[in-house]
Amino acid sequence: ELMRLALKDNADVQIAMARLAQAEALAKQAGASLYPTLNLSAGAVRASSGTVATVTGVGVLANTTQAALSTSYEIDVWGRVRRNIESATALVNASTYEQTSVSLTLSALVANTYLRLRSLDAQISVLKDSVKTRGDSLRIAQAKLDGGLVSPIDVNQATAAQAASQALLSEQTRTRAVVQNQLSVLTGKLDLVIAPADLQALPLPPLPPEGLPATLLEKRPDVNRAEQELRAANARIGVATANLLPTFSLTGLLGAQSVDFSAFLTGQSLVWSAGLGLVQPIFSGGLLQGRLDFAKAQQQESLGNYVKVVRGAYGEVSDALVSVSQTYQTEGYLTTQVAAASKAQQLALMRYEAGYVDFLNVLEAQRAANEARLVFVVNRSARLQATVDLFKALGGGWTAEQ
Repeated sequence: ELMRLALKDNADVQIAMARLAQAEALAKQAGASLYPTLNLSAGAVRASSGTVATVTGVGVLANTTQAALSTSYEIDVWGRVRRNIESATALVNASTYEQTSVSLTLSALVANTYLRLRSLDAQISVLKDSVKTRGDSLRIAQAKLDGGLVSPIDVNQATAAQAASQALLSEQTRTRAVVQNQLSVLTGKLDLVIAPADLQALPLPPLPPEGLPATLLEKRPDVNRAEQELRAANARIGVATANLLPTFSLTGLLGAQSVDFSAFLTGQSLVWSAGLGLVQPIFSGGLLQGRLDFAKAQQQESLGNYVKVVRGAYGEVSDALVSVSQTYQTEGYLTTQVAAASKAQQLALMRYEAGYVDFLNVLEAQRAANEARLVFVVNRSARLQATVDLFKALGGGWTAEQ
């Protein structure tokens, strides 16, 4: 639900959609060059000339009425128009992949932020238990002090330990509020309130199969976008090359012209023309060659960017795979640590109540158990977030067939 809200109202998604609309409009403009232009012009003129402006010395007053359809069409001999359309189409595709990339990145960000929130919920729960446990220890120490069995040092140590846990609990509560605000901004729902929940209740993600094929990177929208930008740059070289060659065009006009409006639409008023034109650039001061050199340089830049994006994609997948594997392995060790530390904490408190150990043993056991539980929670969150990163790095994940 948070992802749906984010994809609906997030400003970055709206910006990407607007850029896609711009690219589609430019492609429409480029495609219009495949067709001839057709214009309708019409007009009526009433003109007078003085007596000294004519050969006969007689002033002339004349009405002229005309209407015409004119057309022109560039014959795409060298593929300039086609290459321009190819470039524009590639940029539309690039904008589409950019929008997909923004959506994928936003979804991953929302997921990881949500998982961080749940991690903080779990840490707060651990810290609350720690505060309660240290409170119990403080009461035991106080009772033994009242009975004359221990010195005030035990009570002061218990009080300090409880205050430290309470301070850390307060800080994690503040951090949770900040993370919830981040989700509010991402989703556009500024009054968002998310009730606490247990991180360990979340379903564990599937482990990736061995030997994921490199072809999965073809699903990544940023790789596809870089490829389309390279296609567009290649096409622009063709456009710049064609500009060095002659341009052929057809022109035509069909209309009527008459000085007498009553004869305007008769056969005698018909006028028409047809022509074939050629324009060959001879000298432009290096302008056209400069455009070609610029297009080639842009193509090299796009090629370098494509290589960079692909290499970065491999790196992101490799990093995510290592993180998923190692956090999974670490969780097994931490599970054993939590169980052993919790048991040691119980035994230390029982032995302290019986007078077999001093209070430092209790404090150390409580510290070890508390840290073990917190580290377990942090690792579980890291495991979940690493899987989200892997899904994102693969452009959305994998299927059993892949």
